[in-house]
Amino acid sequence: MDGKTYLAQVLQWSTAAKVELVELISSGMAMAGPILIFAAIGHLPLGLAASVGGLAVSGVKAGSSTKNQAKELTSALIPVILAAVAAILLLGYGWMSDIAVVVLASLAAIIGGYSRAFVVATTRFILFLAITINVMGTAPNLAQLFYLIVAGAIWSSCLSLMLGALVRTRRSIDSSEDEASTFTISQKITRWRKSLTRLSGWQYTLRLALCLCIAEGFRWFWPGHHLYWIVLTVAILIERKVEPFPIKTTQRALGTVLGVIAASLFLVVSLPAWGMIMSIGLLAAVRPLLKVRNYFAYSASMTPLIMLIMNAGQSIELGVLFDRLIATLIGVGLVILVNLIFSRVMPKPA
Repeated sequence: MDGKTYLAQVLQWSTAAKVELVELISSGMAMAGPILIFAAIGHLPLGLAASVGGLAVSGVKAGSSTKNQAKELTSALIPVILAAVAAILLLGYGWMSDIAVVVLASLAAIIGGYSRAFVVATTRFILFLAITINVMGTAPNLAQLFYLIVAGAIWSSCLSLMLGALVRTRRSIDSSEDEASTFTISQKITRWRKSLTRLSGWQYTLRLALCLCIAEGFRWFWPGHHLYWIVLTVAILIERKVEPFPIKTTQRALGTVLGVIAASLFLVVSLPAWGMIMSIGLLAAVRPLLKVRNYFAYSASMTPLIMLIMNAGQSIELGVLFDRLIATLIGVGLVILVNLIFSRVMPKPA
């Protein structure tokens, strides 16, 4: 594939999937709602903390049956809560905390091989472990922050269910649309155990652990710089399939870099509270649409959304933003380099 064709695929805008208007409204309100409520009583940072929980749950599709929607919300809610609990338990032990994060993320990667549903859940857990442990690392009250994150996730779930019910009253959706697994638990366990007897069954875990170890190493060797974004970039970019330059990874990488630059503009100008809430609500609202239209645009919108939340609405210095951009580029290069190495050493499929 030549460069022009590759770039065209990176920027290609898909119109195949349908997105309900109520999904955009639900996603925007799920994150902007808690921020608006707490901002009204003079506690904007608390509202931003609550929106961390809504970040994972707000993207659940509302146009399916009640059973499917509840199942998807549960599978989104549980990893967020577990990530918040893990962040509380792991904080405060110095380098041992960093090692524990790598070990826990690696265990999640192994467990994810059980099924497709577990792939989604464990990937979400790894990403939100990276987010919450960074957010909680600077929080004065961990218990309060934990309850806020859980409350934000529950708020998003309830809002999604209510708006989903509204969609179902307008058009007929019944249980026949429910997705049923074609494999039994015994078959899944047998397949999972068999995959762990081959190198291909461990490649994702090994790549993730290697990238996270190097990312944590950067933080320890250069503590004066804000290099935690390397860890977060790795969590965002790394995928289960080994491909040096897959379209989706390129879209994620370019989108993440562009998102960091865009977020820098937001944070340098120090938006007022209402501007911050509108920006987060708008970015959250377009997420479901961009995710199915173009993954590059989706990644570019997700990154400033995460950064705005993690900074609790505070303006930061240009030096910090430069550190984050460098950290993002390091994370991108790290994931690509490790993918290249593993694509060479992994046996080719028959």
